[in-house]
Amino acid sequence: MKSSFRLMTIAKIPIEINITWFIILGLIVFTLGQGFFPYTNPGLSTATYWLMALVAALLLFASLLAHELAHSLVAQKNDLPIHGITLFIFGGVAHMDKEPPSPKVEFKMAIAGPLMSFFLSAIFYILSRLLHLLGLTGPLTSIAEYLFLINLIIGIFNLIPGFPLDGGRVLRAILWHYSKDIKKATAIASNIGKAFAFVLIAFGLLNLFSGQIISGIWFIFIGFFLLEAADVSYRQVVMKKILYGLKVGKYITKDVISVSSNITLDKLVDDYFFRFRHGAFPVVDDDSVRGIVTLHDIKEVEKNKWSTTTAKDIMLPLKKDYVINEQTDAMDALAQIARNHVGRLLVIEDGKLDGILTQRDIMKLFEFKAEIEG
Repeated sequence: MKSSFRLMTIAKIPIEINITWFIILGLIVFTLGQGFFPYTNPGLSTATYWLMALVAALLLFASLLAHELAHSLVAQKNDLPIHGITLFIFGGVAHMDKEPPSPKVEFKMAIAGPLMSFFLSAIFYILSRLLHLLGLTGPLTSIAEYLFLINLIIGIFNLIPGFPLDGGRVLRAILWHYSKDIKKATAIASNIGKAFAFVLIAFGLLNLFSGQIISGIWFIFIGFFLLEAADVSYRQVVMKKILYGLKVGKYITKDVISVSSNITLDKLVDDYFFRFRHGAFPVVDDDSVRGIVTLHDIKEVEKNKWSTTTAKDIMLPLKKDYVINEQTDAMDALAQIARNHVGRLLVIEDGKLDGILTQRDIMKLFEFKAEIEG
């Protein structure tokens, strides 16, 4: 089952919704429909409260999308490709393969998101004032006031100087500018981010003990999320520094095990997947690479049809996301593997399969170099 669904494309940036987004959407609608709007607009019908809650929740996520788009458009303007934006339970994330090339670019990208949130906050504030002046103090005004407040909170929260929040990225840009060392700057900003995460977790526990169960759980969840994100972000920077400049040619596996497109799935499982225990195999006919067949694809087929279904019927056709050459940078290869969702890349020279590179190969290389270099 896919974890994310394509929603639209804006400025050539695919926008996806993670299934966890529906969880937070439901929670926000429930909270607004049962508590916030009945408190700010007493006397309305239950249906009106639910409609207000749904509209406000959707506009909130539109605001979060605008926040991420601001980051992404600045990145694109500075020649940093954005492969997509995913809305999920904690907001949104822009998918970017490379770190910003300079502190200046990092600063501009980081500050763009909070500035967009503050801009939207101002727009909704002005709208709420205009509605008040017109005497329209009902549902529309309440929705505008909520969006003014929530965008203001999002902007302020993201400016907290703890990596990977926007404020942490701004801090990293400043530290990077003066220290000339992105690894050191990231370490400091990440540690501050971890400290802030522990504060959120402690605050959440305090809320739990004081009887505020829902808010306590949310603070704890957000704290653990930021704690993990800060640690992962630092590891990514270390990995990029260690793997920088390494070409994959020396580390690919030359003796590649491939399968014919006409092999049936039952034989494919017995003779290849069970025997070699790989997660995928290239499909090759007469030295011509046709595609890749994965264990996941086989599991999608009913077992009683394995004897009549061939690799050709279910394989992923060959495309550029599955192919590299020996001069590809290790970090670029790792990013490409992350995008293609098959965990490996094929090295094809003169139309023939010359080798294979897996995510495990790159991670082992990183671990070895990290141990050697201390």
